[in-house]
Amino acid sequence: MTKTAKILLIAFFALVAYIAFGNGLFYKVWQEEKTLTELEAQVKQLEAETDSLRQVLKLLESDIDFIERVAREDLGLVKPGEVVIPLPTEEGE
Repeated sequence: MTKTAKILLIAFFALVAYIAFGNGLFYKVWQEEKTLTELEAQVKQLEAETDSLRQVLKLLESDIDFIERVAREDLGLVKPGEVVIPLPTEEGE
């Protein structure tokens, strides 16, 4: 191999290395892929939460027993004439 061919070969590899590693290109791509993976996981979590909330909404729109349970347990509501007798919790309060 001639001296000129060696210089051209070295210059070529230097150019490839600069294009590949110059300005942190590979690092930036790695960071963006990591961010994308995190966001995709977050999207899956939010989709699952959305599905759960849609099920609750469907029950709230149609299931009278569910509505009554939510009203009693979460909101502390009672029917007219009912008396609520608080019971101690399992923790002994």
